[in-house]
Amino acid sequence: MEKIQKIRGFQDIYGENAKKYRYIVDTFRKTFLDYNFQEIILPYVEDVSLFKRSVGEATDIVQKEMYVFTDKGGRDVALRPEGTAGCVRAYIEEKMYAEGGYHKLFYEGAMFRYERPQAGRYRQFHQIGAEIFGVSSYLADVELISMVYKILKNLKIDFRLEINTLGDFQSRKEYISKLIEYLKNYENSLCQDCRRRIHENPLRVLDCKVESCKEITKDAPKITESLPKEAIERFEKIKESLKAISVDFIENPRLVRGLDYYTHTVFEFISQEIGSQGTIAAGGRYDNLVEQLEDHQRQHSALQQV
Repeated sequence: MEKIQKIRGFQDIYGENAKKYRYIVDTFRKTFLDYNFQEIILPYVEDVSLFKRSVGEATDIVQKEMYVFTDKGGRDVALRPEGTAGCVRAYIEEKMYAEGGYHKLFYEGAMFRYERPQAGRYRQFHQIGAEIFGVSSYLADVELISMVYKILKNLKIDFRLEINTLGDFQSRKEYISKLIEYLKNYENSLCQDCRRRIHENPLRVLDCKVESCKEITKDAPKITESLPKEAIERFEKIKESLKAISVDFIENPRLVRGLDYYTHTVFEFISQEIGSQGTIAAGGRYDNLVEQLEDHQRQHSALQQV
């Protein structure tokens, strides 16, 4: 008889590990509630187009890592690979914006990505996240970063915080053109993934962990050289505010994150305690994502009516 066992890349959490898991989740939840975030419970399955429109069709998540299937109704759906896109979809679909003011939401639960299992990385993993809607001030970025900083300190985790700014979509677009021009001079020396990324998602080349690629991008143009005055001033205010509340950080001009929706502030909390996959918390702003998904929904509704 064939032995039945868990699928590769998945895990059972029990005993002491289950207690640790619950303690971590409860620590996050308590702090989120103290900061007046409200919980939202999101579906595990979403329309696959949600992630193509938000995360980006050229990202590794969409191209290689999503669990995608056609359901019995003929719909192309995916197990959620991250939480932000679903939270934005819910914000729009449930018309939370109609209530006025701002919304602070948090969620937690399992996410799914079909990638090579390794130490600290599974195909089903657990994520807890927080989103702020309706606030344009840089202080929202400061609040979110300082909140996560406080939580990780309370959990007694050793980490470093890295931050950067991507500017708005226009300045990022101009920077990408400069980056592509630079990278094409070294295209044959880049790893296979980065040769593809030059044409599909060039910012991801800056994130590559292959030593030869890291060496090539060491002298690449910096995104801060393409930023307008307003974006630079905004980032300076964020840094000044973090220093004022004793949040230690490192400015990393190579930090870009891998998702299309980020604008302005991006950040990562990195620990040396979990091997090579050191990022334990990360995020950033996405000023245009709600508008992008609203436009997509309006276009989709118009097509249905025709």
